Amino acid sequence: MSTVKIQGALQTPKHVRALLSGGLGVFSSLLAIGWALWAYNLPSAVNVTSSQSQNLMLIQLGLAFIMLLGSGLMLARFTLPGGVINILGALSTFLIGVYFSSGVAEAARSKDLTALPLRFSGVYTGTVSLATDRIVSTFLIVPVFPIAVLLLISGLGALATYRSGRRTAVHG
Repeated sequence: MSTVKIQGALQTPKHVRALLSGGLGVFSSLLAIGWALWAYNLPSAVNVTSSQSQNLMLIQLGLAFIMLLGSGLMLARFTLPGGVINILGALSTFLIGVYFSSGVAEAARSKDLTALPLRFSGVYTGTVSLATDRIVSTFLIVPVFPIAVLLLISGLGALATYRSGRRTAVHG
């Protein structure tokens, strides 16, 4: 009877870590969905023709749903496949972000725009003019890099949880 309690006590930290990794993965996947939806409408909102950028955001949207599925796997204690999905998703999100931002920057330069006006509405209204030579760095720093890092942390946490669970099973 006491061995069951000890084994149950060893499973609790693994489950908590799986929940934390999965929760972070769900949060970052939802951020990736929001980024994909916002960025899909961006070229048409600023009168820049960039069909390649819109196709990339459709790919990002599908990828974000797959990462949401991977995060659900982590929540269901399948940390190895969920972690691998989120690590690959983080790398893919970063690459898609690089191609998207460089495509929007090239489209703005080809239209001879000096700045890209970003309008925000809702509670706060205003316009931010983003210089065309700073489009790539701004889009990578603001939405893409944090989302990719959160997904990477989620995936690495899931893999660490899987490894610690295997180590406990071997030694316990």
